[in-house]
Amino acid sequence: MRKAPPSSTPLAFWRIGDGAPPAGPFVALAPGADAPLLTLTLPATLKGPAREDVARRQIRDRLGPGLDLRPLGAEGWTRAAVAHRADVLRWRGALGTAAARCRGILPDYLALPTAPGLWSVQAGRDGLVVRLGPEDGFTAEPDLARQMLRQALAGPGPAAVLRLGADAALDALFDGLAQATDPAELPAGIVPRPLAAADLAVDFARDPHADAAGIETRLRRALWPAALVVLGALGWAGSQAVTIRDDRAQAAAIRSETLSAVRRDLLPAGPILDLQVQVTREIDRRTRDARPRAAPLGPLDLLRRAAPVLAEGAQVGTLTLGGDRVQVDVALPDFRALDALIAGLAQAGIRAGTARSGIDAGGVAATLTLEEAP
Repeated sequence: MRKAPPSSTPLAFWRIGDGAPPAGPFVALAPGADAPLLTLTLPATLKGPAREDVARRQIRDRLGPGLDLRPLGAEGWTRAAVAHRADVLRWRGALGTAAARCRGILPDYLALPTAPGLWSVQAGRDGLVVRLGPEDGFTAEPDLARQMLRQALAGPGPAAVLRLGADAALDALFDGLAQATDPAELPAGIVPRPLAAADLAVDFARDPHADAAGIETRLRRALWPAALVVLGALGWAGSQAVTIRDDRAQAAAIRSETLSAVRRDLLPAGPILDLQVQVTREIDRRTRDARPRAAPLGPLDLLRRAAPVLAEGAQVGTLTLGGDRVQVDVALPDFRALDALIAGLAQAGIRAGTARSGIDAGGVAATLTLEEAP
């Protein structure tokens, strides 16, 4: 559906066959006598394309095949403009290179100003163009048009008549009604609206069936790649699900075999709460138990290891050997030298305990008990 541009830039009208089309955007006007409005009986529950299909069948049954139909009005419309397909193709062909600028091909009566309660009548060279409110109108030769107006006046009459063009034969017909020759002169409260979207929907320049077919074709072209992508994704997801299931089954089998081996070789009794931690502890315990222990150092071995340290900063006195330890008397310059000696022995793997220490003439005298450091 084509939309009208903003009211600040109204569309130009071009009657098909009258010279060249305008330079800018325009609406082409087809003879209204070749595209009359017909009233249809349609169920209120029908909407959208289904309503058009039923209306098209009614038109074909009443007037025969080869007719195009364009609804006029809101969703529950009951009136539609009808034209022969050959005329529609001829109107489109008349646009030529200006087709890109054309915003629609409408029956000429839809171009007249309209408002509720307003009739617009335009006298032209080929007859009368009439708009009987927003959802009614026709174009006919003068005598037929005047007769149709008399029939319309038999019902609820208009609040005002806008007369465009002179036709003296209409003076008596509209006698007693509010009349104006300019929209600005109409009674208060009657404001003719510009071309509305509902009017532009009666557009013979477009082909609803071709548009629907084109949309369907484009959708099908777009759906095939999407369907292939979906199928590929489903296949990949299926393969991943199978792989994950196999991996879980294999992991469960390995876990069962591992527990059996641990029960058999490492942890025959007791609960297994943390397999990795408990196995690591058991292996460490067995490694420590299996490691050969070195024989403890004897007194001579202790002296041999302590001798280089004692010789560096102490005067060695009496030595007493007993069991797995050695007791030695040493003389040193001060207590700092004593602490350094004990530290040096510790680095050599010997624990030195101070059995006695005190100030002696010119320094410090101490008795150290030497044993193998654990």
